[in-house]
Amino acid sequence: TKIENKLNKIIKNKPSITRIISIILSLILFLLIIGFVLFLLIPEVIESIESLINQLPTIINDLEIWVLDVLDKYPSIQQELEKIFAANNFDTIIPNLLNYIVNWSISFISSLVSGFITLFTGTVFSIYMLSQKETIISGTKKILSAYLKPSRAKRIEEIGTLTNDTFHKFISGQCVEAVILGSIFFVVLSIFRFPYALIISVLTTITALIPIFGALFAMVVGAILIAITSPLQAVIFILVFQVIQQIEGNFIYPKVVGKSVGLSPMWTLLAISVGGSLWGILGMLTALPIAAVLYAILKESVEKRLKKSKN
Repeated sequence: TKIENKLNKIIKNKPSITRIISIILSLILFLLIIGFVLFLLIPEVIESIESLINQLPTIINDLEIWVLDVLDKYPSIQQELEKIFAANNFDTIIPNLLNYIVNWSISFISSLVSGFITLFTGTVFSIYMLSQKETIISGTKKILSAYLKPSRAKRIEEIGTLTNDTFHKFISGQCVEAVILGSIFFVVLSIFRFPYALIISVLTTITALIPIFGALFAMVVGAILIAITSPLQAVIFILVFQVIQQIEGNFIYPKVVGKSVGLSPMWTLLAISVGGSLWGILGMLTALPIAAVLYAILKESVEKRLKKSKN
């Protein structure tokens, strides 16, 4: 919308042309951001995989020593394992394991292909809706006017406009907050010389789009990656992560995202907690803007009633 408004000032009286150009520029900007992230991330991922492969023999050897030490200290565990393996035939265990791996691989590939198809379809659909948004809005208004009283139709239009503005501000605030959180992690991890700082920071930025709780996934993945190099550093990383997460969840997120949708920090945290407990991840994603819309409607209704009571 901002790109289109600026183009309308430059190219006057040609809204169809500015709409097409703004959509193309938005897609190019989005692809450039994705390309820049991949440009930074791919070398780090390749280096991490190479490091993991080089350390794999040492990891396996250390794991073997640890297992033997545990079995030596706790003979009861060894006896239970012997019973389990004695009760199973290795001729059936290996084929079943291979069958599981093959089925999991097929399922993963199918999900990946389905995800790309859904992404492509959603992108095409969003382009169509953006290019025809005036027609869609006009058609919706006609339907409301045809089936509802003018006062009700107008009220629904007002709520629709409020909902659109709230979700727009929420998405913008969420993206800003995710970038802030990812930047904080990159600076802190780099200062303390944690391995895989860039990968963990980018992953945190992406998963932070799920309000407050999304970054916990990045913590688990980051801890596993760091533990391969140094288990002690992995423990320290978890502690550092929790400190930053608490600061982000209680101060940064309510200020950035809550302020963008017009809710105080207290109501922001309450909305996300209730939404998450009722509907899981989907609730975390939608609870805040929905709460902001309901809060605005309630506030307007209360103000109108107070004015009537005074009169």
